[in-house]
Amino acid sequence: MMPNALILGCSHAAGALMHEDPEYDNDDAEYGAANSYPVLLANMLGYTPHNHAVSGGSNDAMFRIYTEQEQHYELIIACWTGRDRGEYFHPTHKQWITINYGQGDSLLREPNDILLQGKEVPRVIEDKEMYEEYGKRWLAIEGNEQRGSNNRMKNILALNLLAQDRGSKVINLDSFQGQHERRGHSFSWPKEVYRPLNGPINEFVNFCRKKNFPSEPRGHFFRPAHLAYAQYIKQKLDHTRSPLND
Repeated sequence: MMPNALILGCSHAAGALMHEDPEYDNDDAEYGAANSYPVLLANMLGYTPHNHAVSGGSNDAMFRIYTEQEQHYELIIACWTGRDRGEYFHPTHKQWITINYGQGDSLLREPNDILLQGKEVPRVIEDKEMYEEYGKRWLAIEGNEQRGSNNRMKNILALNLLAQDRGSKVINLDSFQGQHERRGHSFSWPKEVYRPLNGPINEFVNFCRKKNFPSEPRGHFFRPAHLAYAQYIKQKLDHTRSPLND
């Protein structure tokens, strides 16, 4: 039996809208969740992927979802996302709702065997306008460059140290807005945090744009882009010292 890998991240890790590829004629949202770059990478490394990514998800959500897992995962593939995101718990629906810029709807989710945090359904939450207004106010305070960046770092460090304590290995990647976020900001990671890539061009979105991979209008890329990025990461892992080789 292959060891298990936990996939965490936002819509890019969830493979959102991948099924809108003109070369793929199917209205199947699960297709993307089974073919996103961290899932393909897990397969290449010999792990069984379990995709707990959430479209519109935040770094807060990634850490929360990890702490909720009862199953032990030998590998965590954490695809960190933008700093200007958050979430809140909706007391009526008993569901975590994402907060992020540009989200047009606050949708409910139903259980799904591939999108393990649930598949969005075309039904909005109760008191949608009130909660989305709350989200805008939250972003104005917590989503700014300094506080958002600090919160992002807190989640990365906390997840990695908890995973280390639990005996899990972690590959840290950036879907977008990585450590070189703006103004050329850079720093050295502590040795407990393994990152095979550094620099903005190595973020998934920037990698795909540089390679001129097509995307749907909202900026989500199709399977060929995900496959190319997974192969790129796998090559880096094969040629650098990583926790997978320890």
